Amino acid sequence: MEDSIIKFILDVGNSKIKMLAGELSNYGEKLRVLKYIEVPSRGIRKNVIENQIYLSESIADAVKEMEAATGLEVKKVILGIGGTNIYSRTKNIKLTFDEEKVITNDHITELFLTAEKELKQKAEQVLESEMYNIRVNNSGIVKNPVGLTGRELQADVHLIFVNENEVEELTEAVNRAKLEVDSIVLNPYASAKATLMEEDKTMGVALIDIGEGTTDIIIYKNNKLIYAKSLPLGGMHYVSDLEYIFSIPKSEAQEIIRQISESKDKKEFNFPVSGNKYISIGNVRKVIDARTGDLVTFIKKAIEESGFTGYLGKGIYLTGGATKLDEIFEGVKSNLGYSVKRVLPVQLAGLEDVRPEMSAAVGILLEVMEKEYNNLEKERKKKEEQENLLKTSMKLNDDKTEEKQPKVKKERFKSVKEWLSNFI
Repeated sequence: MEDSIIKFILDVGNSKIKMLAGELSNYGEKLRVLKYIEVPSRGIRKNVIENQIYLSESIADAVKEMEAATGLEVKKVILGIGGTNIYSRTKNIKLTFDEEKVITNDHITELFLTAEKELKQKAEQVLESEMYNIRVNNSGIVKNPVGLTGRELQADVHLIFVNENEVEELTEAVNRAKLEVDSIVLNPYASAKATLMEEDKTMGVALIDIGEGTTDIIIYKNNKLIYAKSLPLGGMHYVSDLEYIFSIPKSEAQEIIRQISESKDKKEFNFPVSGNKYISIGNVRKVIDARTGDLVTFIKKAIEESGFTGYLGKGIYLTGGATKLDEIFEGVKSNLGYSVKRVLPVQLAGLEDVRPEMSAAVGILLEVMEKEYNNLEKERKKKEEQENLLKTSMKLNDDKTEEKQPKVKKERFKSVKEWLSNFI
């Protein structure tokens, strides 16, 4: 653990604060979860921070529990961000040069910066970006234009924005808990990272992450992120509906949802509530179905807005805590006209009892550790080049070279794709 890389993931939800500690070995060949915890969240409702102090205290509770469980001090966190103010926009951007030029990474950066300038609105922040349909000199579509020569470069640039004010408010709550935000990751992107295979993203898939307060949709096609959107509807709204319609306390509504999600035999079931009354499972299902109808409408509209209706070869994947409820899953499955299945985050070493509500936290860990692995690989290559220059200048023979550079270190590194395939 002394030379390893340890990261702490923080996912702030409407009902729970989720925190995960992950460790990447010093050669990058092993990734494991040290601890995953959940504590109740206070001060946030429907993704709106109502009380900074209460929320920061909840985050501090999670930190205290994490430190007690791992024996490690938590100073920095990787923060997951979601909420309803997620905006997905795409525009074709074209760069024209005075003469033939070799396309470089600087030109790719210029495409993204131009798109951001034209698409970004006031008080927005870019969290994820993608480009596709890339062409040089109006040629056919190319995967990577770097190294090609032309007078014109164009691509469809897709950017995902979040509201800067929401990011600042959440960051402030984290800072109040005496933590520093190391970086920020978009929650639906992270959920996709934890649940989708490359084949899914290539053939076309819409991942729906149904959380407590928000439902996130993210769409991939040809292994490209093409659309993202969020709806302020989640598991808590089913609880609120039961509260209102049956005039029962929130605790009893939550207990009904819990029993439905855990019960195997649901054909004949009555739920006892206050006042010596009973609510039949049939009436509960009617309430659930009505709210799920709103969810289905949102999913259909989002797919239509993406422009890829009919191109989702893998259909719809569902994850998130609310998908544990069979009634929600079946309601979505029977009304969308696509193949629908539930997916869990990848099973990482050290992570027991994998559940759908862990998808975002696990995905954030994979995202940040992949970047760390890339950094390790760059450092290894840089060191190798320096050693080769030194060996050349000193005219060392091959035998001595092998002694100074043990093969075991070189062989431990793999391509990012191969490395990531070990865990997904």
